Amino acid sequence: MSNTNHSAPAFANQQKRLDKLASIAVVRKCHRGQEICGQGQPAEYWYRVTSGTARRCVAHPDGRRQNCGAVLPGDFFGFTALNEYDSTVEAVAENTIVASYPRRRVEMLAEADPQLSREIRQVMFEALSRLQAQLMILGRITATEKVSSFLLTMAQRLSDQTLDRVDLPISRYDIADYLGLSVETVCRSLTSLKKRGLIALSGPRSVRIIDRSALEEGGACDAYPKHLGTHRVCDNLSTHSS
Repeated sequence: MSNTNHSAPAFANQQKRLDKLASIAVVRKCHRGQEICGQGQPAEYWYRVTSGTARRCVAHPDGRRQNCGAVLPGDFFGFTALNEYDSTVEAVAENTIVASYPRRRVEMLAEADPQLSREIRQVMFEALSRLQAQLMILGRITATEKVSSFLLTMAQRLSDQTLDRVDLPISRYDIADYLGLSVETVCRSLTSLKKRGLIALSGPRSVRIIDRSALEEGGACDAYPKHLGTHRVCDNLSTHSS
């Protein structure tokens, strides 16, 4: 098997994006559970996770709070067509590092720099593609299909060069919340996939994909667009959370 790391160049290119904005970026370290931006607050900044993991949530009028997915290293967020954020993003991993960019200053710089404008547009397209991938996962019919799709998506975004092992960045409780399932159902689905020989589990977070083709039959093969590349998982993502 080749030792060539295909994910590193893609991740490196993503980290280089918007380097021209480094001088106006404010970098901060967030504790687990700390809010980065809040639903309904003025959308004055764009953000990028540089290390750690965050999650995006939406509060509904009836008081329910819906988990809308993980925000991983290299991901930009905070884009909105409105003047307010349409979701809340909070750190999941301890010491998650986030860079923030003043929205108005970014827009002014982009107007004067076509290359920067193209980079921002590409970043927005990728954020949109991630949302579309999430819709495809949630649109699966059975619980096992949803869990299979989630694992494949995380493998494409986070795994090493073999694309068969992934350290999940969020707990099973967060996975259940995101997929609209109970944590017991998520655990049963993982156990079922393990018994069928499709995956192997090492602790609550580490998953190795054994039979990718069979797993794809129970999920969505191309849930996450491959052209967006993959991310390497950071060591601190394997920290357990309840």
